[in-house]
Amino acid sequence: MTEMRTQIGEMRYNAAEEQFEALVTFHSSAGRTRVASSFKAPVTTQPEVAEQVLLARARALLGREDALLARTPPLPSERVRRR
Repeated sequence: MTEMRTQIGEMRYNAAEEQFEALVTFHSSAGRTRVASSFKAPVTTQPEVAEQVLLARARALLGREDALLARTPPLPSERVRRR
């Protein structure tokens, strides 16, 4: 199984759409995958709750072909050297 580190970018509230939005980045040995995630909720929602939902929704989108995402290969400094 591939080990994956997750990072959430700047989370913002889109008042026009009444939703939280963030770009979530998944780091693995295959490179980085960035997923656009949104969560329709009132502005009074606790930031920690919104962040957890955004991460869960992004994770669910990883396997979908119709998801909006970007993949980049690992940088040379990120590659694991094998003996």
